Amino acid sequence: MTAFLKAFAVTATLGAALFGLAGTASAQTAADNIRPARSVCLAGQACVGSKVGMAAPASAPVAASTTAPATTAEAAPVAAAPMVAAAPAFDAEAAYMASCNACHAAGVANAPKLGDKAAWDARLEKGMDALMVNVMNGINAMPAKGLCMTCTQENLQDIVNYMVAN
Repeated sequence: MTAFLKAFAVTATLGAALFGLAGTASAQTAADNIRPARSVCLAGQACVGSKVGMAAPASAPVAASTTAPATTAEAAPVAAAPMVAAAPAFDAEAAYMASCNACHAAGVANAPKLGDKAAWDARLEKGMDALMVNVMNGINAMPAKGLCMTCTQENLQDIVNYMVAN
């Protein structure tokens, strides 16, 4: 067993010497392990991800303009508009297939089937608002929101309209 430990120690020392790793493991701290790989720096502001107290890099000096400015007031910096990704349009058919189809395609527990005009007319006699209360809260065997927990009330209304129309 001691021969193994000696061989391991020699191998570890040789590897550290060859790859320049000698002493780095002991000098490394937890803060070094979790520091950001990169930092974001804006002119005149502290770098995000840098150590506390470090200043942002100095910006390059701006050459003086040879033409006179049109006004004496300084131009206000223009902030970039935040980029907002457009939300994809809600697909009522896909939501129906994902959350509602299992019960409404076969009429499980007396669920009105897709496109069954008579079954939907009976429920719509109470009004769309009453029907949507049942959709939001659940009724009989139907769980709240028909298990489409990411759907908004407008999304659920679109799904109901899809089921009634098809």
